Amino acid sequence: MTSIHRTDLIQVTAQSCGAVLLSLTMSGVSTLSDVFRHVRESAPRDAGIVTVRLRNRTQGWTQQHNLVFRANAPAIAPAAHTQYPSLFA
Repeated sequence: MTSIHRTDLIQVTAQSCGAVLLSLTMSGVSTLSDVFRHVRESAPRDAGIVTVRLRNRTQGWTQQHNLVFRANAPAIAPAAHTQYPSLFA
């Protein structure tokens, strides 16, 4: 399993139906989930099946993953904060 370090330079390209949706270079991420989160935030919401190619320019490895974007998917609402009783009320 390949690893990502916060100092690595990651090149990300996302394609759908042969069209490049985005191409970006990032660093400061430490997990694959962080990379996918950036792709989901940056790519069009109605993209469908997206092929994501990662290239770690620091370590020299590449990976390819497929993501599915639902059409007109509502933005993910932040988790509700649980209210705890206050000791100072």
